[in-house]
Amino acid sequence: MAQVAFILNDQLVPTDHPERQALLASAYRTRTRPLCGCKDPGLPLYVSKVDDGSFLVKRMPFTGPQHDPKCDCYEIPPELSGRGALGQKAIEEDQDGGITKLRLDFSLSKRGTAPIAQPIKGQSTQAPTTKSDPAKLSVRSLLHFLYEDAGLNRWSPRMAGKRNWFVVRKYLLEAAEGKMSGRKAIVDSLLIPEPFSVEHKDDILRRRARFFSDLKATANNQPMGLMIGEVKAFEPARFGHRMIIKHMPDVPIYLADDIYRRMGKNYGTELAFFAEDAQIHLLCITTFTRSATGNLQADTLSLMTVDAQWLPFENREELDLVEKYRATGRYFTKCLRYNLKSTEVLASILLTDTETPTAVYLYPDVCDPAYQEKLDWVLTNSELPYELINPNASSA
Repeated sequence: MAQVAFILNDQLVPTDHPERQALLASAYRTRTRPLCGCKDPGLPLYVSKVDDGSFLVKRMPFTGPQHDPKCDCYEIPPELSGRGALGQKAIEEDQDGGITKLRLDFSLSKRGTAPIAQPIKGQSTQAPTTKSDPAKLSVRSLLHFLYEDAGLNRWSPRMAGKRNWFVVRKYLLEAAEGKMSGRKAIVDSLLIPEPFSVEHKDDILRRRARFFSDLKATANNQPMGLMIGEVKAFEPARFGHRMIIKHMPDVPIYLADDIYRRMGKNYGTELAFFAEDAQIHLLCITTFTRSATGNLQADTLSLMTVDAQWLPFENREELDLVEKYRATGRYFTKCLRYNLKSTEVLASILLTDTETPTAVYLYPDVCDPAYQEKLDWVLTNSELPYELINPNASSA
């Protein structure tokens, strides 16, 4: 979640206040709750301390929909996000400890030293071959969770031209702070390649080498890394293929034949956009092991397409909708599926510049009776205004 202005002891503290960190440190020690000023009376927030000793202010659990839709603390209603279907077991927020406990359906370590390729978990919306535990986060769900927590699925006209990999990486890392899987901090396993800089090349390589050294196998344990990066290319390798990541092209991630085949089957739409449209970014989240020779080998992965402004989309119709709203200066949030399959009804967009936030649903190209029944039920029981758009309807 992006940093927000807050009220503390009746004083407004903007994001660029010179004493902001000192004020947050004091509030953290005294357990004083800052207030978000997006509504009157202000909504309580809490202060979280991160690993580098700095402080972040965050919304209280389950209060996101109470904030003003244009506030950075606003969170879309649970029923408009795949996050709502996960329940509280998969994502448990502890504001007193300043941490969020996550239950993952994939592992960040393995017993033994031999890295064995596993089926891809957390599949895209294209007919997944594995079933995710609804009470746990798949790799795709974890990417959606961090992306949403970072505010990167939100759009306002002031964001135009201000997003690049540096910004995306910064907010994803902030989102990962304070997230725990068991006793392990997610950020300790997470690699998000730094933007390349000739001036800082040696420092970047040194930090990366230190990260990889922590993945060294022991007699009984094989640590695993977690990477979020932008795909640059897929190339044939002696055995299987390798994935080249932007800002880390010198360290490919190797894909076994079975993983590469499943990726082609389950991520056909994402890969087609990547191959055919130079304006599209292809994001990958993958768990990986480090072999005895130092090579990185993918274990589980998921892909997500984002447009030129780093907004996610699932298909051509959603991309057109996102581009239309961006071009016309609208404020909106892109809804994310998490574990939900494509057969489940989910709003594509939540417009946040209307008097009451408005959910936008796309009528599917091919609609079976079961989906139509679900769609009718959702629209009938919607507590928010909605629009139903048929992208294939004649404009005549």
